[in-house]
Amino acid sequence: MKLISISFGSWLLGLSAIALAFFVSKGESLSTDDIKGATITSLIIAALLFSLAYAPSLFWLRKRLGGCRPAMLFPLASAVVLNLPVFLIGILAIGRTLAVTEAFALIGAFVLMGTAFGLGFVWNYQDRDIKSKAWRQQQQRFKRV
Repeated sequence: MKLISISFGSWLLGLSAIALAFFVSKGESLSTDDIKGATITSLIIAALLFSLAYAPSLFWLRKRLGGCRPAMLFPLASAVVLNLPVFLIGILAIGRTLAVTEAFALIGAFVLMGTAFGLGFVWNYQDRDIKSKAWRQQQQRFKRV
């Protein structure tokens, strides 16, 4: 349930960034069609990205590292590395389906969502035991000392 809350909060943060970028670039109030389009599109993409890329990759990284240390690696991975396909799609869509400001708003929103998701992940899972091989080795070292 906490992972769903982290995902929802990250998505709301990204949606607000998209809405702010549209408001600033257009210079007028947003129509309901703009808001609906941005909401539905970002929700679908974010749900797929959170469930298929962010969460499994961060759990794998946590297990591989034996915990959430270094903590800044998780927001960096979810904001930059896991968003590379979104960056590529955004850049390639410039001039075809997206204006430059819209493409960079999309990229910025997903960087913000990835950072928020990574920080929420570390905040939520930093003190939980994972009992991986690295974790067991670390615990054995602490018992010897």
